[in-house]
Amino acid sequence: MKRARVFVFVVATLAGALPAGAQTPSTGLGAGEVTERFSRTSHLDANGAFDLVNLHGNIVITAGSGRDVTIEAVKRVERPNQNAARALLQMIDIQVVEEANRIDIRTSYPRPRNFPGSVDFTITVPADASVSVRATGGSIRATGIRVEALRTVSGDIDLVDASADRFATASAVSGNVTVRGLTASAIQLTTVSGNVRVDNSTADRLMARAVSGDVEYAGELARSGRYELISHSGDVRLLLSGSTGFDVQANSFSGSVQSDFPITRRGRGGEGNGRGAATPRAIRGTFGDASALLVLRAFSGSISIGRR
Repeated sequence: MKRARVFVFVVATLAGALPAGAQTPSTGLGAGEVTERFSRTSHLDANGAFDLVNLHGNIVITAGSGRDVTIEAVKRVERPNQNAARALLQMIDIQVVEEANRIDIRTSYPRPRNFPGSVDFTITVPADASVSVRATGGSIRATGIRVEALRTVSGDIDLVDASADRFATASAVSGNVTVRGLTASAIQLTTVSGNVRVDNSTADRLMARAVSGDVEYAGELARSGRYELISHSGDVRLLLSGSTGFDVQANSFSGSVQSDFPITRRGRGGEGNGRGAATPRAIRGTFGDASALLVLRAFSGSISIGRR
C-alpha cells in the first residue's frame, strides 16, 4: 500500500481557520491582550494532503487514528489598549479551503511586518496524510506523522516517532532541531544558530549541519549507512551503540579529535592499530567491518566518538 508523504515546513505563523460560528473572542490574561479561538473538523480521504502556512505562533501536529483533520487555533493580539487590540484581532483571517482529498490553511495578516499578532495551532491529521507546514516565527512539534520537510525561521523543531517514505528534512535559522525515533531512507537536518540532536533514528544516509551550535548523533549505525555531521563553531559528538563497524574521516581545524573505539589507521606510512592511530586534530581509518561511513567536520569545535 502506498503511503503518503508528510511535508512539514515552518515559514509563517498562521491564523487558525474556523467554521462559521466557531470563533470565540475573549480577553487574555495579559494587560491589553485579547484572544479568539478557532475550531474546525474536516474529513480527509486516504493518502490525502494537508497544507498549513503560518506567520507567527507555535504549531503542534499529531497523527490520529481516524480520517478527520481537527484544527484548533488561538489568535492573539496584545496592545496597551484592549479596544485597539480587538480591532487588530479582526484583521487576522484564517482561510480554510477544502478540495478533493486536500485541505489548505492560510492565515492573512495586515501588511506591516511588526503587526502585534500571532496564531497558535494544535492539529491532528490522519497517520497517512501528506502534511506540509511552513512557518516564519514559532516552534514546531510533530509526533507520529509521515514527514518530508519541516522548516522554521525562528523557533525550535522537535520531531518524535515519525517516518518518511524517502527523504525527510528539518531546518531552522534560529533554533534547535531535535529528532527522536525517525525512520527514513535519508535525513537532512540543518540550523544556523542552534543545536542539532538525533537520537535513536534510522536512515541509510544522514546529514546534520550547524553553523553556530553542536551536532550530536546517538544510537546505532545502519550497515552501509553514510553519516555526515558538520559544525562550524560547535562540537560534533557521536554516542554509538550496537556492533556496526565504520570507516571514519574526521578532522577539526582548531579543536581536538578523539575516539573511544580502536581505529585502524590509513596513511602514507601504512596501517596501524590502536586508539593512538590519529593526530590530535584528525582521524582517518576504520573500526570493525567498516560497513558504515562517518564524515565528521568541525572548524573551531572538537570531535568525539564514544560508546553509548
